[in-house]
Amino acid sequence: MDRSGIAAVAGMIAAALLAAPAAVAQTEQMQQTAQCVLQATRDTRSPLAVQLIRTACNQNVVFTGELYQKQQAYNECLIQNLSGAQSDAAAASIQSACRTAYPR
Repeated sequence: MDRSGIAAVAGMIAAALLAAPAAVAQTEQMQQTAQCVLQATRDTRSPLAVQLIRTACNQNVVFTGELYQKQQAYNECLIQNLSGAQSDAAAASIQSACRTAYPR
């Protein structure tokens, strides 16, 4: 193998090593989101509630830090109170109450 071939292989190895931590972090985020969704949607029948829970779980895993505290509080309200929602009307009412209690 000539020098350009060795350099190309070395570049691919370096890229793979740099990408590995990001892939691990993304997998961990997906697992955390899935656990949140599984716990919160256990007895939930409302499609709207399931959608809102999924979004809230994802945002709470991905967006962290002080800048997102208001959003996280709103999302926690949704996750805790939408669990078990039986209708879209109930889910919409809960969403409205969380929005009022935790303005973003």
